[in-house]
Amino acid sequence: MDTKTEPRAGSNLPVALTDMPVQKLEQGKKTGAGDEQQTPALSGAAFSTFYTWRANGVIPAVRFANGAINANSRVFVNISEYSTDPQHRFIGAARMSIYNIAPFNGGFLAWVEINWPNPLNLRFDVFVDP
Repeated sequence: MDTKTEPRAGSNLPVALTDMPVQKLEQGKKTGAGDEQQTPALSGAAFSTFYTWRANGVIPAVRFANGAINANSRVFVNISEYSTDPQHRFIGAARMSIYNIAPFNGGFLAWVEINWPNPLNLRFDVFVDP
């Protein structure tokens, strides 16, 4: 691997970290690490939904319930702020993040951080490939 350390345009990572080869996994191909099978394509059962909540601070295990999610689901979450109507979201001054999404049978857990002194109206948009 190249060990140059000058940064790439648009990245603060050294070349050695940004020029790593990407390995495409074929459906059903064994990977070697535990020989798990990878399924990169979306299933016909993929869906999206959203949740609303009011909070601030750091919450390490927010529970989102959904019977269509199982422990092997692929779950992607986005967070945004809204004023009074969850259909009209905006980017405000609060910094918000979602970390460590862990699906389980019946839902998922997520570490949520809302960097604001007062509770805010939050919308979590969720995409699931069960």
